[in-house]
Amino acid sequence: WSTWSPVVLGTMAMAPDDVEDLKKRLRQHDQMYASMQQQGKPFEALEHLEKGLFVRKELYGPEHPEVGRVCQVFTTSCNTLAMNSLQRDNHMLAYELLKKAEILTSPSGYISDNKMRMKLRAVTFNNFGCFYKRRGKLHAALQYLAKALKIELTSEEVDNPAGTHLNLCATLSQLGRHGPALEHAQCALELLEAMQDSREKGEGGGAFGQQNTTDDGSILAIAWHNIAVEQEHLGMLDAGLTSYEQAVIVAEREWGAGHIKTLAIKHSLEEAKHKASTRRSPVKPHAGHSMQGVASKAASPLDSILNPASSAPGLKGQGGFRQSNIAAKKGPSPLQKGGAKVGIKAYP
Repeated sequence: WSTWSPVVLGTMAMAPDDVEDLKKRLRQHDQMYASMQQQGKPFEALEHLEKGLFVRKELYGPEHPEVGRVCQVFTTSCNTLAMNSLQRDNHMLAYELLKKAEILTSPSGYISDNKMRMKLRAVTFNNFGCFYKRRGKLHAALQYLAKALKIELTSEEVDNPAGTHLNLCATLSQLGRHGPALEHAQCALELLEAMQDSREKGEGGGAFGQQNTTDDGSILAIAWHNIAVEQEHLGMLDAGLTSYEQAVIVAEREWGAGHIKTLAIKHSLEEAKHKASTRRSPVKPHAGHSMQGVASKAASPLDSILNPASSAPGLKGQGGFRQSNIAAKKGPSPLQKGGAKVGIKAYP
């Protein structure tokens, strides 16, 4: 007969020595996590966070609130680092991190708070959409973005529904589906303006309404710009000019008149004006010259400024500013904040 009395934790019975060993391991992983965070080594920190998560699961059981809380933090970190890896063209690591987040936000994961689980799942699907868009797999990107939007349409616990619409706009535009792309950009605009109205009235506006006002304004500039681009594609030149002008107004307010992104939008506006003028007063081509270049918008020399990754296909390239995307917002560790809030921000 054993001389020890079992200690019941979660669904398991363990000897006191085993419990102490697990607690010791947990302290070590938590200390290493904090140390790696302070040293600016997020990937090493994530490894200890993951190991700590599974020690907690073994120690407390999968249903314990602390397991769910740390799982939220880990999932958030996976999304953040996946997007950082994607921007550095480390596609394999980005995929592995997003896949972990997808598994942990499934119904069989460890997040018992269903609202938070679905919120994080929408973030993960949105980032998977960006991942596949960057890889040039536009149909796969659409599938994941549609999944994200479906969650956001049925949940109040979402960070950035307008951002998902802008991602869908960018992806559909690349597929040449400019009508649906315009609709999604307009949906994003309506959501952003509704949030602004709610904020001005002091109504809060839910989870999305609590986001930084400057972030919302930046997305608003992108929404107006994307609307203008799609209107141009559809031959709606006058409407496009109006939308570009609105984009410039918002950009000057949010970024400043001399900001490089504002200058890029102004450049697009001037190009659109020139294009509209040419359409209204067509010039007879000289012999031996084609007019094909007149009707199509030339690539802006500032596209690469609006999109630092424009040399690579997908996430922030192929079309410059018009291909606006969402990435997990880099910031302080959610564990240090004691929560698992995921911020999503539209980047040009």
